[in-house]
Amino acid sequence: MLKSYLKWLNHHQFHGIKPGLHRIIRLLKKLGNPHKNYPTLHIAGTNGKGSTCAILNALLKEHGLKTGLYTSPHLFKLNERFKINSQDISDEDLLEMLKILRKYVEEPITYFELTTALAFLYFSEQKVNIAVIETGLGGRLDATNVILPEVSIITSIGLDHTKYLGKTLEKIAFEKAGIIKRNRPVVIGKIEEKPLRVILERAKTLSSKPFLLDKDFKIYLKENFWNYEGKYTFKNLELSLKGLFQGRNLSLSLKTLEILEDNYFLRIQEDKIRKALKTIEWEGRYKKIFYHNKEILIDCAHNLEGIKTLKEALLQEKFYPFILLFGATNEDGEKPYLSLLEELSSLATDIFITEFPAERRVVTLREWEEALKNKRFQVSLFESPLFALKSAIHHQGSKKILITGSIYFVAEILKIIQKNFHAF
Repeated sequence: MLKSYLKWLNHHQFHGIKPGLHRIIRLLKKLGNPHKNYPTLHIAGTNGKGSTCAILNALLKEHGLKTGLYTSPHLFKLNERFKINSQDISDEDLLEMLKILRKYVEEPITYFELTTALAFLYFSEQKVNIAVIETGLGGRLDATNVILPEVSIITSIGLDHTKYLGKTLEKIAFEKAGIIKRNRPVVIGKIEEKPLRVILERAKTLSSKPFLLDKDFKIYLKENFWNYEGKYTFKNLELSLKGLFQGRNLSLSLKTLEILEDNYFLRIQEDKIRKALKTIEWEGRYKKIFYHNKEILIDCAHNLEGIKTLKEALLQEKFYPFILLFGATNEDGEKPYLSLLEELSSLATDIFITEFPAERRVVTLREWEEALKNKRFQVSLFESPLFALKSAIHHQGSKKILITGSIYFVAEILKIIQKNFHAF
């Protein structure tokens, strides 16, 4: 029976991306406004929001709170989007939630609006103490932006989804700043001056107190351990999520925790922080595996800001030269996928590009051929991720392989690795 309900849900993928809150507000009203039954944290940003959600969820859970966590997209199964205390929703509960949703849906509505309503309903049914909610696209008109969060968090601002959010950093910042609520604090990551000004102006208008990374709180790396300075000072923190950029996500999470303590929501215990940070898993983010005598690094860097941040980490760690496996989507027709590839090309001995199955529009081999016509670097094109991965593994060049690009591409590679671990 779950299959038929998932088919019904997936049918709404065809309704595409339609920013706006009127549909989700009407549906939630029919459901009894479940999103108003528990406190929330709201996270937006071009990159880093998923990892920040995972860190926050772990910290809150370790401090004894029953947590709900809503993120997107999923890598393997829809269930991953909805977690209670870090556990995916069961097939049985997912079916029950979908049954309720289907009963109340009477108008055209998007896939993401349905999954968002499902998350709010599920967390209410499970009586969570707090829910960590990740935006899907932008913020101002995102389906999640019906909540009144204890704290809003904006992790970063970069050029992505420009068809929907605008073609400048300032316009994108305006959309992300839409999650800021009156008299509720906002925690802000490392952001360039002009878009930051837009966010701070919005915070001022709404009497929202801003907390800025590198001004109100700081983090730095020393001998592979993180040192945080805010209301508290925490030294030698060990974070299971690897990558230089994860320090920023950690600092935003710790600052948020301090604000929750100031608002009498919890009492911070350092031993619980240390324990929580060692146990976080976030699949597909700067993950290393050793596979057939190759050191493989997998990361979902799918936009220019993400690729530049990844490159910074690779240079810092000296993870190069490598064979690059790359796949991209171009949903809005405006993604600079060639620029993403060029950013990493100087560190690669060989570049393998492939198509892959995805819910989004994939950059085809024909499009790659056209884009690469006048480029100096050599690229090998493959019809499937399986062939591309096999070729990289058996290649006589570098012992390092970097797999990056679209989240859907990374998911496909991870499925292949899990299924064929000893087969190659």
